[in-house]
Amino acid sequence: MCLCEKNFNRVLVEDYANHPRTILLSTHLIDEIATVVERVYIMDSGSILLHDDVDHIRANSHLLTGNQEQMEQFTKKRHVIYKESYGKGSITAIYGTIHEADRMQANKLGIVIDGLPLQKFFSYLIEGGQIIE
Repeated sequence: MCLCEKNFNRVLVEDYANHPRTILLSTHLIDEIATVVERVYIMDSGSILLHDDVDHIRANSHLLTGNQEQMEQFTKKRHVIYKESYGKGSITAIYGTIHEADRMQANKLGIVIDGLPLQKFFSYLIEGGQIIE
């Protein structure tokens, strides 16, 4: 984190501590404030797409990479918020719980599961305009 981001976070936290309130930010600032927020509301065109705790969002947003056919099989019954194919490969972002058995299945299919950065999650969700219940 650069000095300007640290200063931004410090000032934001100090001001919020003195004057608690809801703060609206653009998606391009998410990474800068991700370490200090607890709860977020994601809005697009006046609709709330998601409201949840940041820790819950982080625990449930995943970026998968692997073979396109295997990916289709693995994500068939999952909440896909973004998908991109390149040749026989695929990058897919999903939202939901991944259990240990799911991780083992993904590993057998050659699919790598990583965390999805908060800013990318927000962007993908807004691009798709999907409300998450």
